[in-house]
Amino acid sequence: MRRANRRRAISSLITATMLLTATVVMGTGLVNWANTRLTSYQQTISNAFTTNVNKLNENLIIENVWFGSNPSKFLNITLTNIGTEGLNVTDIKLVTSKQSSDFIFSNSGIFPNNQNSTLILYNWQSNTPIQVVVTTARGSIFTSQVMPP
Repeated sequence: MRRANRRRAISSLITATMLLTATVVMGTGLVNWANTRLTSYQQTISNAFTTNVNKLNENLIIENVWFGSNPSKFLNITLTNIGTEGLNVTDIKLVTSKQSSDFIFSNSGIFPNNQNSTLILYNWQSNTPIQVVVTTARGSIFTSQVMPP
């Protein structure tokens, strides 16, 4: 009879150890999962914050727009970055009452306090106003309206 009591004591000790081990393993897994999720969310929020702050610091002026027609019609646009952050122009759209032309750029970075002149082949019509819409990589949109001669 003494031997049976001893086995019961050992089996309850083994059961408690197994329960404790399972609890520790599940708790450790849960903490690691939560930490990974928190780090991921923190990185996402940090990236969004940085992008939006930099977007606020973007400031672009569309100036010195001139028209030419030798050998074919073109439009030359000078863009001046007066902001505190460098920016990348990704798209220039020319909109008239009759049509819209989109010109996509891949490498047109402008440092702060610098200019970039862009020549666009465009069949403009005299005395037809053109709205120039410039979009940056961060999604800022700058517009100006010009009138061909």
